[in-house]
Amino acid sequence: MKVSLAQPQFIYELGKRNNQEDTIYPSSENATAEDRLFIVCDGMGGHEHGERASRIVCESFAKYVNQHVDDNTVFNDDMFNEALELAYQELDNADDNTVSKKMGTTLTFILFHKGGCFMAHIGDSRIYHVRPSEKRFLYMSRDHSLVFELFRSGEISYEEMKTHPKKNIITRAMMPGEENRLSAETVNTTDIQPGDYFYLCSDGMLERTEESDIMGILASDNTDTAKQQRLISTALDNKDNHSAYIIRIEEVQTEAGDSEIRNDEANSRSNVVNYIPEINKQAVTKVAEGDFVSDEPVKEKAKKKFPWVKIMLVLIAAAVYTLFYYIPKQRDMNVSNWEKNQEKSTIKDTLTNYNNPDERVYGEEKRDSANNSSISKDGSGQSDKKSKKSNTDWQSNRKKNDKSSNSQPQNKQKQKTEPKTQPKTENQSGGNQGGGNHSPEKPATNPTPTTTPTPAAQPTPTPAAPPTNGGIDSAFE
Repeated sequence: MKVSLAQPQFIYELGKRNNQEDTIYPSSENATAEDRLFIVCDGMGGHEHGERASRIVCESFAKYVNQHVDDNTVFNDDMFNEALELAYQELDNADDNTVSKKMGTTLTFILFHKGGCFMAHIGDSRIYHVRPSEKRFLYMSRDHSLVFELFRSGEISYEEMKTHPKKNIITRAMMPGEENRLSAETVNTTDIQPGDYFYLCSDGMLERTEESDIMGILASDNTDTAKQQRLISTALDNKDNHSAYIIRIEEVQTEAGDSEIRNDEANSRSNVVNYIPEINKQAVTKVAEGDFVSDEPVKEKAKKKFPWVKIMLVLIAAAVYTLFYYIPKQRDMNVSNWEKNQEKSTIKDTLTNYNNPDERVYGEEKRDSANNSSISKDGSGQSDKKSKKSNTDWQSNRKKNDKSSNSQPQNKQKQKTEPKTQPKTENQSGGNQGGGNHSPEKPATNPTPTTTPTPAAQPTPTPAAPPTNGGIDSAFE
């Protein structure tokens, strides 16, 4: 059997970790359609330990396959176990026993050889064999984890595995210094057709991705690059490192003797499809056919800032609002209220102390204008206009009176009939004081009757106009 591949697509994302503990083979951006070996390892043990373990295992397997496998080699379990033992030895040599927490790694391994496709895995990294033409999974590796064992024993459902508090505990991993080496589960398949996909991924790719999502993306009409970008976008916010390889079968050429080659994919105990056949039903109902995705790289989302940064920004905004808007506004309101109170006080004083009719009319208009401005919402602008108009009218009337008074002779003004004046009262004296510049009063020189003495009739003083530059008039202008 000869299998031709399309250009493989890789995913190699850091996630929200500080370091990358995953390792993929071939290394990122170096895979070509001529490659036959693909490995994804998820390292464990923290900084510098997990990444060392995953790198050592990848390099060890790649070295063995490149030395022992060619186009005419049928790869089998014995050869795989020999390569696995060499990888364990490399881990032992790299272990310095200086830390309490041992380094380790998971393993997913795919090799296309003359006898089909050989698959092996250790841990909870997964392998999928997808047939988009039939919209079903032919193979999905089972996790070597505590939750999967609980599922097999019937203690939890398959859906509960995804949210179980111990979902990250794995039961198998490649670690140094172990007396009993943990073996891998292997399967070989010759049921390969053009258009099939093989998808290897670390568990970080599965944080928010369901099997139906994988089927929907790989079975869509998009290009392989677009499918890669869609898978990356589904895992952008994942916390763990997430790595994968997407391999599409371009062409398959059968040869004599292929029917005798091992083909145990359909009945393997490591195939989850044999445990949960309804997975394919769920995947079919959620297939996104024709869901177009751009081939452009997915833009990385901006990292979320710490909450205290947002709190500081809110406090700064509140301080700026208080200093530059709220306080000046309150100050302007206080000044405006003070000016209104002063204006009301001036109007009251005018109405109380001034006898000139023009002044009283002007004061009444100012009072009415002030009252109207306090009632209506937008009356401030209108009241100001009315006040200005009243002030203008008052000044024009005053000028007319001045002209008319100047045009008449002084003797005619004295000949006007006036009522007899009464003796000066306190209100009149107060009015004169409040009125400003009043001319002094002169007693009238009427002839005194011979019979009964009567008080001299005094002419009523003409109220003087308010001073143009007086203190109280400046409030009206």
